[in-house]
Amino acid sequence: RAVGVEVAGETGSAIETIRCEREVIVSSGAVGSPRLLQLSGIGPADHLASIGIEPVHDLPGVGSNLHDHLDFFVIAECTGEHTYDNYVKWHRSAWAGLQYLLFKNGPVASSLFEVGGFWYVDPSARSPDIQFHLGQGSGIEAGVAKMKNPGVTLNTANMRPKARGSVRLASADPAASPLIDPNFLGHPDDLAITMGGLKLAREILRQPALKPFILAERLPGDDKVTDEDLFDYGCRHAKTDHHPGGTCKMGVDDMAVVTPDLRVRGLEGLRVVDSSVMPRVNSSNTNAPTVMIGEKAADIIRGLPPLPRVDLSAPFQQRPRP
Repeated sequence: RAVGVEVAGETGSAIETIRCEREVIVSSGAVGSPRLLQLSGIGPADHLASIGIEPVHDLPGVGSNLHDHLDFFVIAECTGEHTYDNYVKWHRSAWAGLQYLLFKNGPVASSLFEVGGFWYVDPSARSPDIQFHLGQGSGIEAGVAKMKNPGVTLNTANMRPKARGSVRLASADPAASPLIDPNFLGHPDDLAITMGGLKLAREILRQPALKPFILAERLPGDDKVTDEDLFDYGCRHAKTDHHPGGTCKMGVDDMAVVTPDLRVRGLEGLRVVDSSVMPRVNSSNTNAPTVMIGEKAADIIRGLPPLPRVDLSAPFQQRPRP
């Protein structure tokens, strides 16, 4: 049974023990939660023993099943000052700051990613398999050619990756960073969807309707034409959407870490409440579902009844495929 937590202060300071009356709730995220459990002796027994941690509870799924939305992107130079890149100039940056402080509007009030959408690489997919989000700037990515004018970035991500990575401990030292293996593109289907999304992004930015605004593609660049060229570019420039999950997954199989009420399997007084409990991350941004997990956990812990059932028996309404 979990009875509390040990908290380490600054280097060399004493460890403080905080005991709980009811439960310990771990909400450290898809990397932090499995790391904390493993440091506490909860996880794959063979891995824990190999780094000198005495296994307290052998739970092989802790730290497994890591997956995330991987971004490939296209950067184009604009024909003029159409994006927020022009605000890097000090006088415009200062005015933008004042505009927000005084009126709560202007470029500082922007998310920078003001346009997004979902579409299909696989036309037989039940729902869109890629997400686009358009960044109103050229970013700071390495390899961006120096541009006279502001730029724009069109990101594309595979929504349902099949490859799975892991979060493991490098040592028994709580101050040491964990070993994170995302295993991006570790499944051939992931590569096909991701490459398809990149090609669609290039096609979108080359549409005639955008010619008044788009001067030229700068990344990958017009000289990148073969699949090998695009794959090499993608591997050099890929980035995460910051949507990791799955490392303390909910379920009933042998690799499940938490039960449907978010309790750690085989232990009392311990729950995990964050995106790590998702068996599969949702096909969009993960923030709202993670908030929902927290809200549902609060209801469960307080003993509140579930919401009324809703009839979902109606067939899924599919629109014509592209």
